[in-house]
Amino acid sequence: MGFLLHFAWGWLCGFFGTLPFGTINVSIAEAAIQKGFRVAISMAIGASVIEFFQAYIALSFYDILTHNPSMERTIILICIPLFLLVGIYYLFKKNHTVSKPTNKVANLLGAAKGIALSSINLMAIPYFVVIGGYLASSNYISLKPEFIAAFAAGSVLGSFITFFIYAKLGQVIKRKSEKMSKYASKIVGLIFITIAVSQVFRYYW
Repeated sequence: MGFLLHFAWGWLCGFFGTLPFGTINVSIAEAAIQKGFRVAISMAIGASVIEFFQAYIALSFYDILTHNPSMERTIILICIPLFLLVGIYYLFKKNHTVSKPTNKVANLLGAAKGIALSSINLMAIPYFVVIGGYLASSNYISLKPEFIAAFAAGSVLGSFITFFIYAKLGQVIKRKSEKMSKYASKIVGLIFITIAVSQVFRYYW
């Protein structure tokens, strides 16, 4: 099994893992609406880079994580207040219907925001543990360090492509529906809060 094969599997897992509506991709769409496409892409780059470390950690410590169920419960417990806080922030955030011209500072802030949001999305680690473990047990991938790195690099590209699509979606929403654009932040806030509540049910049930 070569590096390209592991890269391809990582690409598929990164792409489809971030394709459903979630905290990061919807936040990137909101950034495209409020701040502009370039800021959204900077945010996508920052978020994608963190995917490398999440995938690498998940597969590198696969045996430890799968034999320690309390680890996932701890991750869920940490994510609940984080998602709630971010959700409340977006819910009460003031929207700007007219985007300011993008500049280097705005792009850097966008990248930093992407890194921050992706870093608190610790649920990505259990996802990579499950999907990576299945692929490894089926002999589709190897859990050797160099192949894990190739897989993680592929997940970066896959997630970035998904984020790029959401950034484009944000542009379309901005052009087509000014009313929806005004409520973009509140929609993102509700998604964060909904996910936090779902994690509460997951933790206790």
